[in-house]
Amino acid sequence: MSLLISPHAIVTDLPLTFVDVETTGLHIEQGDRVCEVALLKVYRGQEVMRWSSLVHPGRAMSPRATAINGITDQMLATAPRFEHLVSTLRPLLRDTVFIAHNAQFDVRFLRHEFNLAQQALPQLAVVDTVALAQAWYRFPHNSLQAIAESFGLSNMVRHRALADVLTTWQIWQRFIAEREVTGPPTLTHVMHPHDRRSAAELELLTTTMRTALDTCQQLFLRYKAGNAEETQRMVLPLELQYEWGHAYLRAYCHMRQGERHFRLDRIVELELCRDHPTLGT
Repeated sequence: MSLLISPHAIVTDLPLTFVDVETTGLHIEQGDRVCEVALLKVYRGQEVMRWSSLVHPGRAMSPRATAINGITDQMLATAPRFEHLVSTLRPLLRDTVFIAHNAQFDVRFLRHEFNLAQQALPQLAVVDTVALAQAWYRFPHNSLQAIAESFGLSNMVRHRALADVLTTWQIWQRFIAEREVTGPPTLTHVMHPHDRRSAAELELLTTTMRTALDTCQQLFLRYKAGNAEETQRMVLPLELQYEWGHAYLRAYCHMRQGERHFRLDRIVELELCRDHPTLGT
């Protein structure tokens, strides 16, 4: 999360950026790339700007992807490559709340494209509307189209980036309007909808993680994974990730002598490493 965005802030008072990417396929490891990207910036309920572009992926569209999003190789022939869009995208993503439906998919592909362009994706405060749907509702299906239809919203152009972004914004407005009945949600509430701890506890944990990441400090944590026994770890934090409404700290674990992912809601205690010796294996 950007240090300029407070986890205590009322989310509706923050700059929001709704994002969607279309891709040549689902698998980065098989060479799939972004072929379209769209962003919608909103501030205090008002649209500020919208931007979208086809992206030349440097490879052919898969038939399955074309069948879903309607994007063909011919449409992409004169589109800019992603590296030529980085200078436009970077300021649009910086210091804003990143909101997407199935956000981990969009973040993974954007991070991959930024890496290929030898650039770093800006630190993101990520909100996933799929996770909000899972935590707050019981829809028959949590796809973007199914939720939109449940709310009586229409999207005449499915699976194109800008159309999906506009639909996500409409769904977000319904989610938040219904949630505000019990009080205005903070950024922490919407980033971690599955975590049952208090907002104050979550804010302290995420702030401590962010400080450790930004200063390259090690962390001491007590961790309880599922039904396993609680363990104490000394870790070097590498990245804070968000998937399906859960936050994960990717870190080098001295106890396991390798990288591990620690789910935020399973971290019992967390503090910056000052007095704790390196724990044994």
